Parts: sequence; C-alpha cells; structure tokens
Amino acid sequence: MKNWHRVLNKNDKYSRHFLKLVSLFFACFLWFYVLNSEPQVVEQLLTLSLKSPKGLSVSNIVPAKIKVKLKGSRAFVRNVVEREEKIYLNLKNYPYKKKGGFNVLLTPNDVSVPFGVEVISVSPDNFKVKLEKRITKKLTIKASLVGSLPTDLNLIKKTLEPATVLVSGPIEVMRKISKVVTSPIDITNLQGKGELKISLGQMDSRVESNRASAITFKYIVKPRKANLTLKKVKIRFLTTSTRLKSKSKYVSLDVLAPEGVRITASSVQVIADVPDKKGVHRVKLRAKLPEGIHLLQINPQSINVTIR
Repeated sequence: MKNWHRVLNKNDKYSRHFLKLVSLFFACFLWFYVLNSEPQVVEQLLTLSLKSPKGLSVSNIVPAKIKVKLKGSRAFVRNVVEREEKIYLNLKNYPYKKKGGFNVLLTPNDVSVPFGVEVISVSPDNFKVKLEKRITKKLTIKASLVGSLPTDLNLIKKTLEPATVLVSGPIEVMRKISKVVTSPIDITNLQGKGELKISLGQMDSRVESNRASAITFKYIVKPRKANLTLKKVKIRFLTTSTRLKSKSKYVSLDVLAPEGVRITASSVQVIADVPDKKGVHRVKLRAKLPEGIHLLQINPQSINVTIR
C-alpha cells in the first residue's frame, strides 16, 4: 500500500511540472505573438510638464501639448494612449541662469515609453523658455454667473466657500492678476436655498493655484414681491433678565405662502435673542414660520433693547 501511494504522489508531481511547462509555453507564445504582430504608427498629444528651479517660474507661453509619433504593437501603443503619459523636463538641467532665456530641444529620448514602443518624432521639437522670480498671492474668488432668473425672482444672497485662493506664478504675470473667477454657474433654474459644487475657471497657463478640491457656491433665491403681509406680530424676547425695556413690541412680516394657504399673525413667532448683560443692545430679529411659508423680510429687521 505504501508503494502504491508513492507511485500516486510521484505521478501528481510529474503532472504539476507538466502543467507549469505548458503554461510557460503558452505565455512565451503569446508574448512573441504580441511582439511580432503588425506594428502600427499613431500620433498622440502628450502633456508637457516643466519643473522649474526652486523660486522660479516659467514667464513666457510654452507649448502645453507635444505631438508624438509612436510605433509599436497595438497592445503596447494602446497602453501609452490610455495612460495619458506626460513628458517631464527638469529645467535645472538647462542654462536657466542665462539672461533672456534659453532654448529647449526635445528629442524622442525625452519621451518615456514602455518596452515595445518606439518614439519616431516629436513636434514641436524646440521652444524658448524664460524664467522669473516666483511669488504667491492670496486672491479673491469671484463667482462667474451666467443665465438669468425669471423676472419675479431675485438672487438675494450668494457666497463662495472658500472665498480666497493661493495663486503662484512669475512676478510680472502675477502683478496683472487681481482676482480668480469660477467656472460658469448657470442661475437660470435656481430655486429657494441651496448649494452647488464648482471648480475654478481656466487661468493663465503660467499660473498655479493650491485649489484641488471643489468650491461651494451657496445661494438663496426668493420672489421679488410678497403675496402676504402679517401685521402686529408680537416679539418674543429670550433673556433671563427680568428688567428689560424696548419701545418695539410688534413687527410686520412679508411672507410668501402657497396659493390657498391661510396664515395669521398668531401662527408665527418673531424672536429677539437678548444678551444677559446690562446696557443697550441692537438685537437682530429672527422668525419661525410654518412649513411651506417663506420669509421675505421682517419690518424692522432689528430693534434696540435695554437691560437694566
């Protein structure tokens, strides 16, 4: 019985070796098939990325894309295209201290491609580079609004978070830049209160920002006219003090209510949050309204309150 198990184990061992040899054979066959398949020639635009020496930036317009002619098997060439390869050049290796700039000469050797792909040509193969001192500024972001709201609606509030961005670039270019705009924001269909995620608009190619994540655009859209005014709404004073005095006890509210909905002054609350501190305080009022009722304005919006 022991001899029989030895024979079985020996046969299993030979079977495993045989399968490995067969797998290796097919792998080699496929590899040589790919290498020897009919090569193709394609043209691809690759992004040019220039790394400036520390403290300097490129101050002139240089090509953003380089046209590269590639030759190789279909599988390898497709891999280059799908990965969107870049051409990286370190300007520290050039005479960057030369006054008036210097010429950069591109050759196929400057393009990094995987095994099995050959770079036949690049275009343009030369261009001039000028460097200037690099500076950084904090700039205000401005919302770029497009479209228009219906005539009965009004964009009463719009904010951007964050409101500023750090921008870096060559000193002469940066001196001419005072603000940064967002990508276009279509306000045509905005309603009520909400927010949108947007990006920065296109900037000068010589300028970079530290903003990689999205910007939040917050807005409030309300009707231009109220369809209901509530008069003599009593103010509710929130304070722990018992010695409170105010000439204003009532206010009026301009609200927007759906058609057919009835609302009275007793169904709303106007609140004054009064500080627990002696003196005269200018307090801003706030309102609590039933669901579906939109506040347009409190008249007046703030009052004087005296704590003794």
